Amino acid sequence: MSTLTFEEYYDADLTLIRDFYETAFSRYEPEIGERIFIAKDANWLVGALRVRAEERYYHLCGMQLLPHYQQQGIGQQLLSFACGLLDGRPIICQVLPFERDFYMKVGFRPGELHQLPEPLRSRLHQQQELGYCIEPLVRSAALVG
Repeated sequence: MSTLTFEEYYDADLTLIRDFYETAFSRYEPEIGERIFIAKDANWLVGALRVRAEERYYHLCGMQLLPHYQQQGIGQQLLSFACGLLDGRPIICQVLPFERDFYMKVGFRPGELHQLPEPLRSRLHQQQELGYCIEPLVRSAALVG
């Protein structure tokens, strides 16, 4: 690995981010209010993290690293970098079982469905009713009311 850097992505043209997600075999749908943080190795985009600002929290809506860069602490560094630029509101994410250990290791804790703010609670409930095995996790001491 050469020079690893982290930055917030400000370019209104999201083609680079969309292409990166497609390379990493994920879907990307840009949304208003999203902030994007990236990890680069020299000039190559190797990771992206997206959060959407909601009224009293941030929703972590996607984090992706290229396979070669996984299991090296880069995801944790990218998340820490992003959290350092956010304003201290809780960060909520929805995880699949295979993602849970990573998020627990970087400071997230289980969140109860009834504690989640709307509209996130309804979206998560609908996904669970459809059979998706996802769990809400929160990074903060407590959810802000």
